[in-house]
Amino acid sequence: IPSGDITPGGKIFYQHQFNVYTDKLESKAHFVYGLGKGWDAGVNLVGKGFYFTPQWRALHNSDPNKGALYPVLMGSLQKEIIINQHWQINMGIQAGVNLSRNIENKELNQFTYGLVSWKPGQHHRVKLVAGPYYTNSMFVGNGNRAGILAGYEVKISRTWYLMGDFISGNNDSAVSVFGFMKTVSKRVQICAGYMIPNPETPKPHGIVLELNLI
Repeated sequence: IPSGDITPGGKIFYQHQFNVYTDKLESKAHFVYGLGKGWDAGVNLVGKGFYFTPQWRALHNSDPNKGALYPVLMGSLQKEIIINQHWQINMGIQAGVNLSRNIENKELNQFTYGLVSWKPGQHHRVKLVAGPYYTNSMFVGNGNRAGILAGYEVKISRTWYLMGDFISGNNDSAVSVFGFMKTVSKRVQICAGYMIPNPETPKPHGIVLELNLI
C-alpha cells in the first residue's frame, strides 16, 4: 500500500518490486519526484512480468472480461497534510492506461486513496497507517471497488524494521503482506515479505521482494 511518506521537494524516490509466484513473476516500478510543499508526483509501471510455467510468455491482458488489465502505465499525485508530530493525512491518486497495442483496447485504470498515519512516542519507532481506497475493475478485476488499506512499520534496531500491510476485499489486489525491511545505506533499502491473499481472492500466495532507492 502507499507508505504515507512524501518525497521531499527536489528529491527522487525509486522503488522496484517483484512478486514471485509458483508460475509467474510480476514486476512493479515506481518513480516519484518531490514537488515541495507536501506534494509529490510520479510514474508507475504495474503488472510487467512473465509466466515461466508451463511455458514462458509475457504477462498481458487487455480484456476486462478476463480480470484486471496489465501491464498498466500510471501517473501518480500525492498530498501530505501534517497535523502534528504524531499525526498526518495523505491523499493520493494513481491513474493511467493499460499498454495495449490497439487504442480501442486501452482503458482508464485508477486507484484513489486517503491515509491517516500515526507515530506514537518521542522516537517514532512505530508507524501505523489506515484509510479508505476506491478503484475500478480495470485495475483490480472482479470483486469490490472500495475498501480499507492498513499497514504498520516497527523499528527493531538501527537498520531493521518489521513491516506489513493489508488491502481489504476480494479483488485481485486484496492481500496481506508480512515481512521486513533493512536499511543497507543512507540511500538504499531492501524489503522482503510473504503475500497471503484474502479469502475468495484470485491472487495466489507469493513472495514479495523490493528495492528502494532514496
